Amino acid sequence: MNFAIVKRIKSDTHFRIKLLLCLSLSFNLAYSVFLFAVSQLQDEKWFFVMSIYYALLSIARGVLFMQIKPEKKLRSKLKTMRVCGCFLLLINLAVSTLIFLLVFRNYSVKHHEITVITLATYTFSTLTLAIIGSVKYVKRKETVYSCVKFISLISASVSILTLTNTMLATFGENTEKLRSIILPLLSIAVSVFIVATSVFMIRQANSKLKDIRNEKE
Repeated sequence: MNFAIVKRIKSDTHFRIKLLLCLSLSFNLAYSVFLFAVSQLQDEKWFFVMSIYYALLSIARGVLFMQIKPEKKLRSKLKTMRVCGCFLLLINLAVSTLIFLLVFRNYSVKHHEITVITLATYTFSTLTLAIIGSVKYVKRKETVYSCVKFISLISASVSILTLTNTMLATFGENTEKLRSIILPLLSIAVSVFIVATSVFMIRQANSKLKDIRNEKE
């Protein structure tokens, strides 16, 4: 039974992507709950905003999970890609709120080492998987797969921002000046990356939908 599942994972791209997306969705939800719990225990606004952000990402992943079907028409997949791009643009407002509250107000809370280790484990795991997945499927023209990888990269980039802030607050002493330099720059870079990725998805979807309409005419 186990051998049959492993064989299907290797041979069936749709099954493999859906399985990985299901796992990432589960970890995403668990991470969101963890951040929410820490935010309530320590009155940490950063983690509260991030818990909402990852909950919203879970919704996006859930929608994509429903769209990974071989029989789905290209037009439907392109519309999903466009909606996904618009959704990512909207939830970038959550990241902007995070930046306003916690970077420019110079607000930070020291955390337990276990919290930092958990954040680091999640961040480096998601970043590694996102990079590997993006490289592996870079030549594929499947729009839903592209959405999955874009969301994975965005999730990992925001995790880096959260981890950086947490480590500076927990392990650094007298790091206010360093924090005032690194966090704004990193925050701007992450926000620009999210906006650029979202706009790219929307433009790609609109362009291909236009091509389909022109072909029919």
